[in-house]
Amino acid sequence: MSKEYRNGSSYVQRRWMGKYRHSHKDGLNEPTKEQMLREEYEKDSPPPKISDLKTADDMDFYDPLTEDSEAPGFDENYYYPKSSGTPKDSDYMNNEVSTGLSTNVYGEDNLERLETEAARQKAVRDELDSRTGRLWTDPYEISDDDWGSMKTLDDLPDWSPEICSRVSLERVKLFQGGVPTLDELAQMSLPASSPSHPALGDPKPYLKERKKTYEKLVYDEVSKIADKKIGKILSLNDFNDKQDAIDDLFEFVHEKLSSKKPEANSRSSGKAGALHNPKAEKHNDKLDVWASQHDFGQTVEKALEKYLRNVNKNEKEKSTKSEVTDDSSENSDDYKDHSEPIFMDILKGKGCTLDENGIPSLIHPLKPHPKDGPGRMIEEWELAANQKTKRIMCRSCMKEIAEILSNSTNNNAAGYRILVKGERGVGKTTTLAAIVSSARVSGHIVLYLPDGDRLRKLGFYNEPNKHREGFFDLPVLTQEVCGDLLHSHISDLEGLVASQETLQTFLSHDHHLKLAKELNISENKEDDNDHESASLSDIPLATLLDIGNKSKSLSAACYGAVVHTLMNQTTKPFTIVADSFNCYYDHGHYFHQKYDPKAKKPIPLHKITLFQPILDAIGIEKRDDGSFVTKTPIPFYHGGIVAGLTESHAVKREFTSNLIEKALSSDVKVVHVPQFSPVEVDHVIANFELIGIGRLRFDRGEIAMNEEEVAFLRMVSGGVGQQLLDSCIG
Repeated sequence: MSKEYRNGSSYVQRRWMGKYRHSHKDGLNEPTKEQMLREEYEKDSPPPKISDLKTADDMDFYDPLTEDSEAPGFDENYYYPKSSGTPKDSDYMNNEVSTGLSTNVYGEDNLERLETEAARQKAVRDELDSRTGRLWTDPYEISDDDWGSMKTLDDLPDWSPEICSRVSLERVKLFQGGVPTLDELAQMSLPASSPSHPALGDPKPYLKERKKTYEKLVYDEVSKIADKKIGKILSLNDFNDKQDAIDDLFEFVHEKLSSKKPEANSRSSGKAGALHNPKAEKHNDKLDVWASQHDFGQTVEKALEKYLRNVNKNEKEKSTKSEVTDDSSENSDDYKDHSEPIFMDILKGKGCTLDENGIPSLIHPLKPHPKDGPGRMIEEWELAANQKTKRIMCRSCMKEIAEILSNSTNNNAAGYRILVKGERGVGKTTTLAAIVSSARVSGHIVLYLPDGDRLRKLGFYNEPNKHREGFFDLPVLTQEVCGDLLHSHISDLEGLVASQETLQTFLSHDHHLKLAKELNISENKEDDNDHESASLSDIPLATLLDIGNKSKSLSAACYGAVVHTLMNQTTKPFTIVADSFNCYYDHGHYFHQKYDPKAKKPIPLHKITLFQPILDAIGIEKRDDGSFVTKTPIPFYHGGIVAGLTESHAVKREFTSNLIEKALSSDVKVVHVPQFSPVEVDHVIANFELIGIGRLRFDRGEIAMNEEEVAFLRMVSGGVGQQLLDSCIG
């Protein structure tokens, strides 16, 4: 706010920061009564000095021209005495003045004062910049000189692995074989992810994690206090004396923790030295809150008991001359997680190549975002400077899925059903892509449908199935799916054939004739009504997929025969991985007069041959009235289905919730993909630096090694993968 002071009988305007903050003070009019009262009040409130500035709002009340007591305001005579005169326009035309301050303009006496004032203002600006940090200065800001230099992206230095920091190189661990098999992924030691927030549904995992954190904090505090007393207790020889000493130790520890107040209390009382004591122990304010809980004594007793067991274990190891750790608190594996994330490199997987879009063949037919593909996991690879690696961080949720698939495969158990859920952007698509690549490396035949939203509404056209009454075909999309499955598993399909019985189930008489023509098999034309007139015996699945990929009229029949055969064979494990699975339970987008003469009711997707085996495999059906029911799923003799939900597409929340509810009440295993834990965020940021993404490309580890920067990225992203990527780019 601005001030005015009386100078004789007139009022002289006094301004701060070169501007008037009130519209009624734009002129030099007589002040109002309210202004005069404010003037009297402000006499006792001088403007703040540079040492008093704490926030950006304080800048509004700081006047660099009035901080010095010798300069109460902007006095023209103070800066331009009458002896030298004020500078004129003509004075700036000479070379001496244009190159700097001149004694001809300001006078020899005032030149030193102006230089001192300029230096003081520069010191003020430097002080403010050093205090405000990233909120006020942007190291990535493009200056006016850079804009005028006509530089392009090609003029910038190229990224190279040599500029990566040692910290990031040591932090990121890569799997030696590129892509782990399901057995290897299931046996990995990976850190636990952060529990989901209780507001998102089930609060039990969150409460369990909070309790574990609480117990670990109490255990650490108990260990610090007991370490100073345990030596005397161990030196006692009598058992009763030791027991009494332990009881006294418990009372001492409990009283110490219960009455422990933060030493920072002396800060508020103004005691000198309390803020800058390097030997003072760091106090955890959370302990003061938990110490007031009714079960705090039981927690302390439990922590002390665990501490004493560890001490006893160390003593026994010393007596047997075993390897002993110096710190007894390190033996508590219940509270410490020493595991670190491991990254798989899909591009180094067995037989993996890149397609025209730069996508590894192991996760074909996943496509880039946003036009053709779900999620944004491909965006990370597209923005990376290092295009020779395609990494995915292995997480505990991936390990959980891999354990189910691995146990089912090793024990010849069939019919696993897994539903993957999670909030938007946490990595559900990435999780499914990792499972697809790991399953394919393990020898699974994987039918991967990465974009359920596209399949449910962009089928071009539909037509009634001539052989299966009440079903409808999507010839174009089915033709595409046949080609994708053949592209990914042409060698794995060797030796697998469709029986004649299966062909008769899915192929009509016309289909038999067309298929025989495609195979150049002679047919008996005398009896057109006999299916067996076309001499079709067992046909390889690769041949059926090739024909289905080339012929729209045969695509649905070939697809049905191939999927039915794979679900009922025991030679190779067959896994269906379907992303955006809840899109199949949303309102339909396919209509036909054969189903509804008025074409007002959409065709249920379980009546469309492309989706029928997938929906029947999960065993959850949506009725015409919108209700969800469970039914007996189609059995897999050697395999199962992994379905992922989407939060990025327009699916009614009620349908998604009902689907999850029915899955939880049935035999479907629901796996939750949580946000990144703090450890995972640290490793993701380090990986971003190693592959060259966004602001981390040329910073040489300044962000990865700065705890405040990492904490800032962790805060703004909330542990969500997509938001973390956006924060590192923007």
